[in-house]
Amino acid sequence: MKNNFRVTILILGLILSALLVPSQSFAKTKASIQDLDVRIEDGIVIIGFVIDNCFSPKMEEAVLSGVPTTFHIRILVQNRRWLFLKSNVLDVTLERTIKYERLKREFRVILPETTELVHTTTSFFEAKEWMSRVEDLALIPTWRLDENREYTLRVKAELSKVNLPLFFRYIFFFVSLWDFETDWHNTPLILEGSGP
Repeated sequence: MKNNFRVTILILGLILSALLVPSQSFAKTKASIQDLDVRIEDGIVIIGFVIDNCFSPKMEEAVLSGVPTTFHIRILVQNRRWLFLKSNVLDVTLERTIKYERLKREFRVILPETTELVHTTTSFFEAKEWMSRVEDLALIPTWRLDENREYTLRVKAELSKVNLPLFFRYIFFFVSLWDFETDWHNTPLILEGSGP
C-alpha cells in the first residue's frame, strides 16, 4: 500500500515538473514585436517589424516533424474619438505559414502579402526569418487619414491554434507550451509632412 502511494506521488511530481519547467523557460523568452518602422512614401503608410522570440525549441521540433505552423499578425490603425474611445480605421490580419517537406528536405513559407506567394528554402534559419520579419508592407493610403486627427498603429502576433492530426497529438502532448502571443505594440502614426 505504501509503495503504491509513493509511486503515485512520484508520478505526480514528474508530471508537475514537466508542466512547470517548460512554462518558466517560455516566460523568459516571451515573443514580442520589435523594431517597428513606420514611414510614408508616395502617399502610402509603409511599415516593417520583427516578431522576436517566436520560435521556441518545441515549436521548431514540431515544424521539423512536418506540422504546418501559421502565424496571425493583426494590424490596426485607430483614431481617438472622445476621451478613451477609439475607432478602427484599418483592421487587417496577415497569415504566414511554414511547412517542412520532409521528402524534399525543404521549407515552404507562404507569405500572402508578397508578390511571390510561396517561398522555398533548405535553410531553417532563412525560413524562420521569413516567418518573423515583415518588410515594406504597404498599409494604408494617407488620403484615408485626416491630418488633424491622432492615430495609433497597433501590431500583435500569435501562433494559430492548431488542430494536430491524431498521430501528432501523441508526439506533442504538451503542444500548448509552444503557443505564443505577443502583447500589443502601439506607436503614434504621424502624418505631418506626408503630402498628397
